[in-house]
Formats: sequence, C-alpha cells, structure tokens
Amino acid sequence: MKRILKLSILLMGAVFVLLGCSQETKSEFVLQESASKTKLIYVYDKEKDSVSKLTMEIIYDITKDERYTEAARSQRDEVVAEMEGIEGVTYTKKDDNNYITLTIEVDVNKFKFDDAASRKKAPTLYNTVNAALKRKDNIVSYQLSKDAILEYEFKEVK
Repeated sequence: MKRILKLSILLMGAVFVLLGCSQETKSEFVLQESASKTKLIYVYDKEKDSVSKLTMEIIYDITKDERYTEAARSQRDEVVAEMEGIEGVTYTKKDDNNYITLTIEVDVNKFKFDDAASRKKAPTLYNTVNAALKRKDNIVSYQLSKDAILEYEFKEVK
C-alpha cells in the first residue's frame, strides 16, 4: 500500500513539473486614445511562435465626452450583432456609468480565417483580426503579429 502511495505521489509530482514547464506565454499590448483604450492579449507558444488565443478589450470612457455615449454603444452593438455565430469567437459586453466595454476572444485554432460567408457577415471583426493576427506557414505567428500591431502604435505592457 505504501509503495502505491509513494508511486502515486511521484507521478503527481511529475505531472505538476510538466505542466509548470509549459511554453505558453501571455503578452499584452495597449493603445490609449483620448476616450478609448484597446487592449490586445496574446496567448502563444514561445517555442513554436504560434498564437493560440487573442483577447481584445475595447473600453470607451463615456465620462470624457458624453455626446458619444450612444454612438459608442450603438457601434459596439453592431459589432456584436455581426459576430453572432462566428466559430471560434466569444464576447462579453458591459456598461456602467463610466465605461462601455466589449471583450472579444478569438480561439485561433477554431476561427476560420478564410470563410467568405463569415467575412461578409462580420467585416469589422475580420478586418481587426487580420490586422492583429499574421499568419505564416499555416500558423499564426506571434512575432509577425506583434510587429504588425506595433506599427499601429500599440505599446507593449511589461
């Protein structure tokens, strides 16, 4: 019995070590404008230079200029309506007295980059994804994606 217990503990330790050595990394970038902030969070495998998930968070600060509150909310709701049913995409939206927020998660392994019908249905999403995710040799390359968004004046958060 003791031998089985020791072996089980040893195997559990090995599993924790293997999980702890995962090469999956997160990297965050921010673009701050006068009344909005956009965050991009990449989850990627350092060793393979491949992105597995992109999270985009768009935050409108409605305290800066209340005239744009309804326009920002309307624009967000249009984008949400376009995204309905797009495979590999989930979203959450939130409103409070100070901010209008939209968070979009793209599962790179499920998202269909070349689906013409989805591209036509959700042009805003596809334009954004094409700007933030760059493909090379059948993978989404973190390095190419990073280089591309830095050209749009995003700043890396350390």
